[in-house]
Amino acid sequence: MNAFSRRGACPALSAPMQTGDGLLVRLNPVAGGLSPKSLIGLGESALRHGNGIMEVTARGSLQIRGLTPASARLLAVEVNTMGIAVRTGVPVETGPLAGLDPEEVADPRPLAEQIRAAIEEAGLTQRLGPKVSVIIDGGGQLAMDVMTADVRLIATRTNAGIRWQVSVAGDGQNAKPLVTVGDDAARDIAVAMLRMVAEKGREAHARDLTERQLKSLASWRSTAPPSVLPDISPTRGEIG
Repeated sequence: MNAFSRRGACPALSAPMQTGDGLLVRLNPVAGGLSPKSLIGLGESALRHGNGIMEVTARGSLQIRGLTPASARLLAVEVNTMGIAVRTGVPVETGPLAGLDPEEVADPRPLAEQIRAAIEEAGLTQRLGPKVSVIIDGGGQLAMDVMTADVRLIATRTNAGIRWQVSVAGDGQNAKPLVTVGDDAARDIAVAMLRMVAEKGREAHARDLTERQLKSLASWRSTAPPSVLPDISPTRGEIG
């Protein structure tokens, strides 16, 4: 375990980050929530192994503070024993009411799972920096406008049905809009963009992409731009 991951990285359970009050870990449950029993157990673990402070981040993750290198390892064991599966890899985030909000334009969870799988298949997790992220906002009562991300997908209603507005590098106010497309194209454009970021190194973000690269993504229609087709399609072929 790397108990002293650099500041600015994402302090996951397997990579705690040093802070002023000890080590900090951040957990994002795969289930999207915790049962009362699991939450109580996690709180008891935080009290046993940390300073008892457990916080909810703006993105819906849980932070446990005041850990030591030894107690962080014990915490990880207990989280596993409780059967709390936590996400790893590139953050692909949905709102806290995803799939539950009756005012939601679309449930973002299926698209999020497709993008997570495509990222893993493309081998991008180790090539991207720890702060690179994707936000998929299904709309509804709790918008994700205040959160910044490299890739933003926002559900919108059109005459052709539900589509996803793809934008890059920013929050809901200043991200650069690219194109509005269906589910499959939204997935493939998101992965294409992340691949382009990865090519620039682990310190890169979507804001570092060139205008030419952004235009190639914005021009996406029924097939991928010819220059990147072999690389960015998760199915290794043309996208219909």
